[in-house]
Amino acid sequence: MNIDLTIALRYLRPRRFSFIGLIGILSGIGIVLGTAALIIVMSLFNGFRDVAHELMTSFGPHIRVTSTTSAPIDGASRGWSPIWRTSLVVQAPQGTSVVQGLGISADDEPTLRSLTKALVGGRVSPAYRDGVAGAIVSSGVAQSLNLYLGDTLRIVSPRQVESALTMMTLPLGTPIIVTGVFQSNASREVDAATIYVLSDVIKPLTGRVEPTEWHVRIPQPESAEGMASQIAASLGSGVRVETWQQMNRGVYDTMRLERLGSFIVLMLIIIVAAFSILVSLTMGVVEKRHDIAMLKTMGLTNAMVARVYVWQGLFIGLVSVGLGTAIGLAACYGQQTFQWISFDMSQGYLIPALPLRVLTSDVLAIAVSAIVVASCAAIYPARRAAALELISSHTR
Repeated sequence: MNIDLTIALRYLRPRRFSFIGLIGILSGIGIVLGTAALIIVMSLFNGFRDVAHELMTSFGPHIRVTSTTSAPIDGASRGWSPIWRTSLVVQAPQGTSVVQGLGISADDEPTLRSLTKALVGGRVSPAYRDGVAGAIVSSGVAQSLNLYLGDTLRIVSPRQVESALTMMTLPLGTPIIVTGVFQSNASREVDAATIYVLSDVIKPLTGRVEPTEWHVRIPQPESAEGMASQIAASLGSGVRVETWQQMNRGVYDTMRLERLGSFIVLMLIIIVAAFSILVSLTMGVVEKRHDIAMLKTMGLTNAMVARVYVWQGLFIGLVSVGLGTAIGLAACYGQQTFQWISFDMSQGYLIPALPLRVLTSDVLAIAVSAIVVASCAAIYPARRAAALELISSHTR
């Protein structure tokens, strides 16, 4: 074993208790807590990100294709779902509201399955009943208009409103019956003001025969970016292709900023603890200045003396980060296995327990960052210790 490494290990095991040693212990505890907290918080963000991904991919399209010109898109031959989208004025006995109306086909299985998963009441039945089409309304619309299953509404297009104002008459609108209520939990805008009705009802209101957009659902939503690129290349210019990640960019950006902010804030704990290591080692240099001078007279070079304190900083970082990593992983494993923090889903919670997902890349990044910070804290004390030999020699 190198003599500088032996001396560093000896200095880490003081024979008597001292204030300097207490500072070193507290700094190590700070790194332990910071590392454990970082692992737990990053795993928590990963868990919530997975929940958000599941919500965003279980409802709505994975890819949305919209024509930016008047040229139609042949999506039927590709198995895509045609959608007619328009703004509508909904007239109910309890009030009036403006919503986004989406016209769907009665045989559009992908969209109907997606609505079925998000259904909170009634049934997905947009077909005609007694000559009146059914409608599946969002929970926000049902709450704002105080709707119940079986209520009859009337929908009016903006063109009909404009025409009625011109003719000084009241728009009659098209009657629909509330057959179901859904809540996607994937988009606040969708849940606040959206209704699904048959495309035969929406087409006359939009004034379009061709769909306003096409929805595509794929078995593996994670591959949406690649498939969107293929679709854009095959259709050429004049189309806009959006993936579910792009349609939920606001949520993604918010989650990314929160994750980065949490990492920076918790990393400050480790940085503060690293400053404590710097103070502890610097005070140790002052306390052992005579020992350092003696070591120099015995043949230790400046580089060897500096490595003594670099080794100390590295060992403190390794031990502290190792303990912090073990505590963080144990806490994550305990929550995943025993669900210490759980929720009652009957009270409206979307998940049964606090979600945690540990990624090896996160653990490695946190551990390496903490060790580097702790090791860097030993640079200044090491240089100061190396310079003490020259001062001691000049004094002698």
